[in-house]
Amino acid sequence: MAKKMCNEAKGGIKYRKLYNWGRTLIVSGVIKNNEKFPSEHVLEKKFGYSRQTVRNALNQLEKEGLISRVRGSGTYVSYKNDEEDRKKKHIGLILSYFSDYLFPQVYEGIKSVLEERGFAIDVAVTKNRLNDEAIYLEGLLKANVSGLIIEGTRSSFPNPNIRLYKEIEKRSIPTIFIHNHYSNQTFDSIEMSDSQASYELTKRLIKNGHKRIGGIFKYDDVQGLERYRGFIECLSDYGVKFDDDCIRWYSTKDMDEKLTTKSLSKMYRRTRDCTAMIMYNDEIADYYLEFLESKAISVPRDLSMVSFDDARLAEHGDLKILSAVHPKFELGRLAAKNLLKMLNDSHWQNKNYSHRFPVVFNDGNSVRDIRNI
Repeated sequence: MAKKMCNEAKGGIKYRKLYNWGRTLIVSGVIKNNEKFPSEHVLEKKFGYSRQTVRNALNQLEKEGLISRVRGSGTYVSYKNDEEDRKKKHIGLILSYFSDYLFPQVYEGIKSVLEERGFAIDVAVTKNRLNDEAIYLEGLLKANVSGLIIEGTRSSFPNPNIRLYKEIEKRSIPTIFIHNHYSNQTFDSIEMSDSQASYELTKRLIKNGHKRIGGIFKYDDVQGLERYRGFIECLSDYGVKFDDDCIRWYSTKDMDEKLTTKSLSKMYRRTRDCTAMIMYNDEIADYYLEFLESKAISVPRDLSMVSFDDARLAEHGDLKILSAVHPKFELGRLAAKNLLKMLNDSHWQNKNYSHRFPVVFNDGNSVRDIRNI
C-alpha cells in the first residue's frame, strides 16, 4: 500500500512538472497559436513518463483552452498572446533548450520583473543549434528589441555569430547572458558558481572516504566544462587519483544515444569499482538511478551519487540526491532586474552586471560514509 501511494505521489509530481512545462511553452510563445504541440507518444519518449501521466497533463491544458485536439491530425496550440503586447516595448529571450524543470521557473522569474515594468517578452529556443541562434538574433535585431537575455548555444565553443554580436554592441542594445557565456564575447552573465559547486560536492565525497569517483559530464556547454573543472581540481588538491575510464561525456545532440540502456551498461561496467559518481545534473542522475534500480543496485548503499540543480527529479522513495541548488526563479529574476538597470545606463558596456550565485546544497541523503569500511 505504501509503495502504491509513493508511486501515485511521484506520478502527481511528474504530471505537474509536465503541465507547467507545456503551459510555459504556450504562454511564452515558444509554440505559437495553431502550431502543433508534441503528441502523447513524443512526450512519453521525451520525459519517460507513463501514458496516463502525459494524458492527465494534456487534459488539463485542453481544459484551460491552451491546446485543442483534432482527430486524425494531432494536438495544436489554441492560445493567442494578448493584443496589448504588440504595443509594448519588447525584450528578446533566447534559450538554448528547454527542460521540464528549469525553463518554467527561470522564465517566470524573468516575466515577474519585466511584465511589471510594462515589457513584453519574445522567446526563441535554438535547440542548441548555432544556425538557429543566428536566425533568431537577426529577427530580434530587425524587431528593434529594447534588450536581450541570452542562454548561449553550444557555449563551450567560441561563438561563430560574431557579426551579429558586434551589431548588438554597435547599437548598444543591453544584453545579458544566463547560465553561461561565450569565450569570444564580452557580455555580462548571471550564472551558478558551477566550478565551486562541483569542487564542494567532490570534497563531500572524499571526506566520506570515497577515493574512486566517476562522473558523467556534458561537453557542449560551459556549465559542463566548469563542473568537470571543479571535479578534477578537487581530486588533485586532495591527492585522489583521476581515471579517465571512469568519465563519460555527452552532448545535446547525442544525449538520447548516450543514455540508452546499452550505453549506460557500458558506463557501469567501466565504473563498477567506483564507490561514488558525480552527475552533470539531476536529469542525468534520474536516468542513471533508474538504470541502477533495474540492476538491483542501491544508492547510497552500493554507490554514492551527487548532482546539480536540485530539480527534485531524482527522488526515489526515501532517497534524495545530494545536489547543488540551482536558483531557478531567482536567477531569472536577477537577470531581468540587471537588464532593466542596463536599460537605464548609457554606459552599461563599461560596467559589470555579472553575478555568480553562492553555492548552496539541498539536504540530500545519497552519500554514504565508507571511512570505517
